[in-house]
Amino acid sequence: MAAFHHISLLTKDSRENVRFYTDVLGMRFVKNTVNQENHRMLHYYYGDYQGSPGSVVTFFVVPQLGHRYENQQFISTIGLKLPKNSLAYWQERLEHYSVDYTVSEGQLRFLDPDQVEILLTETELPPLTSEHQVTTDIPAEKQLLGLHSTQLHVSDPQATSAFFETFLSWTTVDQRIQLNATDFLEILPTDSDKTSHMGRGSADHIAFAIADDAALYDLQQRAKKQGWMIEKLVSRGYFKSLYIREPGGNRLEFATLGPGFTIDEPLEQLGEHFALPPFLADQRAEIEANIYPEA
Repeated sequence: MAAFHHISLLTKDSRENVRFYTDVLGMRFVKNTVNQENHRMLHYYYGDYQGSPGSVVTFFVVPQLGHRYENQQFISTIGLKLPKNSLAYWQERLEHYSVDYTVSEGQLRFLDPDQVEILLTETELPPLTSEHQVTTDIPAEKQLLGLHSTQLHVSDPQATSAFFETFLSWTTVDQRIQLNATDFLEILPTDSDKTSHMGRGSADHIAFAIADDAALYDLQQRAKKQGWMIEKLVSRGYFKSLYIREPGGNRLEFATLGPGFTIDEPLEQLGEHFALPPFLADQRAEIEANIYPEA
């Protein structure tokens, strides 16, 4: 099972966002839907061909979005993993699209149009299997494998590390929680007591994969018993989610593997239409009429 489920961020420019994540990075646009907390915001999902948990990066579209201020606490960096022997290909690809990057120790670091840091890391893993490969100009053996890492920035790293140790039995070693053989979460200190403000390129949350509804319910009960800050347990249609604030203030999500993105679109047509999960279907006309206009 994947360690991460997805990561969700904010974008100002929907067209540039789609261009970058599909044309440059070669991800599939798997879902065009709405932010279920604010029906004026579009919500874009990108991933492998199936939108598999662990491959997904999502963006809430806010056309008038201002600058972000990352101070006391924030989530940063979309770490993505590459199959073996693909780093040179990606260097050439970024150069072709005039994307500035730095390279070191098997990694490429660059920024997306919203100034989100992207980190591509070559691994020893094999390429995607055929059912997960995206129809793109990127050769199958070079396509992105999915999420690899991200960073939690907090004022008290020890408190956040203790949360993961107590709640999930995840141990922090040298500021890093190793989630599996390749994927990890970094917990880094901030040096500001100023409040962070969400803006263009801010990460709203990082989501970790949970097997099923029963495991998610057990996690909720454990969080209650231990006294952690639970925001909500909710069905998103495509998966069920438990939201918790870690002690540093960052939002974490724990999301089930299913039922997946084909509940409102066939696999072959994912992302081709404005989709709404069944519980929002009767509000379609109102939602479509009130989506934020393009800037």
